[in-house]
Amino acid sequence: MTRAENKALQARIAVGVLATMTAKQAIKNLIRARGERVSDFTAKEIALRAEEWVKAHPEMIAEAREKAARSG
Repeated sequence: MTRAENKALQARIAVGVLATMTAKQAIKNLIRARGERVSDFTAKEIALRAEEWVKAHPEMIAEAREKAARSG
């Protein structure tokens, strides 16, 4: 793998991680807004909901790309 390919791969991974982190926070905020406790949900449940959230909100990928580009 060339240096450029490696850097591109790292950028794609960073975008995915940032989008997932943002989606997980959004899910936790929704849970709290409904008056429920985040601790009543497993990490797996939150991760699955976050995955669905990213699929339903593709603009999150664009936002994550921008964040990744800014962070270098």
